[in-house]
Amino acid sequence: MSEIAVSLKNMTMLFPGVRALDNVSFDIKKGELHAIVGENGAGKSTLIKILAGAYEATAGELSVFEKKVAFRNPEDAKKYGIGAVYQELSNFIPLDVMHNLLCGNLPKRGFLTDYKASYRLARKILDQAGMTYINERAAMRNLSLGNQQMVEIAGLLNEDAKIVIFDEPTSALTNVEVDRLFEIIKSMKERGVTIIYISHRLDEVLDKADSFTVLKDGKHVITATMDQTVTKETLVKYMVGREVEYDFKAGSTEVGEILLEAENLSCGGLVQNASFNVRGGEILGIAGLEGSGRTELLETLYGWRKPTAGTVKIKGKPVAVRNSIQMKKNGLAYMTKERKLLGLFLGLNIQQNISAASTEKYIRNGLISYKVIAENARKFIKTMDIKCSGLKHQAVKLSGGNQQKVLLSMWLSTDPEILLIDEPTRGVDIGAKAEIHTLLREIAGRGKAVITVSSELPEIMSSCDRVLVMYEGKIVKELKNEELSEEKIMNLASGL
Repeated sequence: MSEIAVSLKNMTMLFPGVRALDNVSFDIKKGELHAIVGENGAGKSTLIKILAGAYEATAGELSVFEKKVAFRNPEDAKKYGIGAVYQELSNFIPLDVMHNLLCGNLPKRGFLTDYKASYRLARKILDQAGMTYINERAAMRNLSLGNQQMVEIAGLLNEDAKIVIFDEPTSALTNVEVDRLFEIIKSMKERGVTIIYISHRLDEVLDKADSFTVLKDGKHVITATMDQTVTKETLVKYMVGREVEYDFKAGSTEVGEILLEAENLSCGGLVQNASFNVRGGEILGIAGLEGSGRTELLETLYGWRKPTAGTVKIKGKPVAVRNSIQMKKNGLAYMTKERKLLGLFLGLNIQQNISAASTEKYIRNGLISYKVIAENARKFIKTMDIKCSGLKHQAVKLSGGNQQKVLLSMWLSTDPEILLIDEPTRGVDIGAKAEIHTLLREIAGRGKAVITVSSELPEIMSSCDRVLVMYEGKIVKELKNEELSEEKIMNLASGL
């Protein structure tokens, strides 16, 4: 029999008002890729934080390589060879690659840091990890998200990690970066490293996992070996207990007047001569590889970036794009993909976050009406099915998918005419994806316009009425829904 790398018995975790894990028990074998799947709020994030030493379980027993352990912090977990790469990376962005890899453990010459030796060691670590394409002297902020992730992985390998946890590792990567990541994971498995893999991308799970565990509402549903009998539909039924609709009804709403029009809109070299329009009742998709200018186009429309050329019209009237406050007053809302860094106020509670973008709505006779704020928050908690203990639940303690729902609620509270939304279902489970896309279609059905950027081509194909494909800052093609195929989009996005 294969050696057991991780064994959990009756693992339970209680938060105020929430039982995040409820007597969860299963084993993970050494050297396998074990996927953990489930809806948002199923307990996945809590479980991996216990394994990584970030949380102490309320009850239960954890064994690592058949030895009982009790981690009080991440350093305890590191001593047993456990490391984690979270969806929201924990790099030191202002520093270079070398400083991130060595994390303060720089070689010394006497009392002084030996920088030559430090850079040589960093180069050696990168080469041994197969990351010859990353410069040890490069500033982290200048690396793509995928390469930042690779640096974090190289650091774990340098620490001789025997169990590596990946939390939604491909949610913001290009196809090339995804392929590169799985090559690294393959080489790790060949060296006997155990991989614990959290992902909402079920195709990845089916293709890459050796075994899987499904959690639902904090409870263990099943642990099994991945084989030919396991399908996406099988996993979905285990996860949500029902069939999930994959067709998000593109073209099902009546199209009205043009709400927003851009002509030759430019922002330096990031966005070049973008011309398009979007009508009420329409969902317009923007596809392209990371760095193609898709996010920058939304940021320029919303005033986060200042246009260097071109015009924007809203309901036929020219608007000089100056800043986001002005564009918000013109009926726009922008939901960023960087929900933790730029979107949410993690130290505040759900009620405060949902009301943050529309505080003027809650003023009655010169005073803030907290009753109205609470009523609005309760409405969105119910509509969006946000799993929480109540209005005062801190945003930082929500799962990634529930944080996404809070961020969407924040901007929908402004009742925008035009919703700009970047990666609407990043880090969101398949059931919640369907809910969010159904909601976006309902928004369009009320005569609003939605412009969405997405890296997930099946979603963009099934939810958008039209799609703009971008390459190197330019819109290279507009496709109607009936013209869409993954191959056609990828060819255009690759400059073919």
